[in-house]
Amino acid sequence: MTDTEICNMALSYLGKGVITSMAESSENARTVKLFYHPARCEILREFPWGFAHRRERLALVDADIPGWEYAYGYPAECLKLNRLMAETYEPYRKPFDIVNIGASTKIIVTDLENAFADYVWNVQDPNLFDDVFITGFSHLLASKIAMRLTGNPQVMQQEYQLYQATINSARLQDAREKMTEPVYDSSYGLARRGRWYG
Repeated sequence: MTDTEICNMALSYLGKGVITSMAESSENARTVKLFYHPARCEILREFPWGFAHRRERLALVDADIPGWEYAYGYPAECLKLNRLMAETYEPYRKPFDIVNIGASTKIIVTDLENAFADYVWNVQDPNLFDDVFITGFSHLLASKIAMRLTGNPQVMQQEYQLYQATINSARLQDAREKMTEPVYDSSYGLARRGRWYG
């Protein structure tokens, strides 16, 4: 799969033919080029896609932010920071904040030492996208280019609804596949595993 093929899927939903590249001079190409990357970032943030899930150790930065003990650099390819994690498993989410220092330097502040970031990676290679993502992405892109290319708000709304349906389907599939760890152990569960000491 290529970015051009995703663009052509979106154009086909609108009955607008195909392009050979986003770099060509046609109105279709200029339009999909304008909306392609914002739409990709939007759908990546919308759902925790497995191919875009990344965890990495954060690097400390020299910044003194009142109210917080540690400051870390913001991951370069992070679109959305889900949570901070300790090196060893802890069931509680750690508070953090994101602040800007200087003109354009974004940092993460927290009281967690040796922090790891769990975040949405800014995936740009279409070969890494899964099939459900590609379907949703192409419908979202179609919804964004519909008014410019068709002038029809009903087409725009229809494509956005198809995008939302894809996201809902992905959520349902994810819920069926994912095993969630309990945050708190009940006394019953501890007793069954021989870990309840009264």
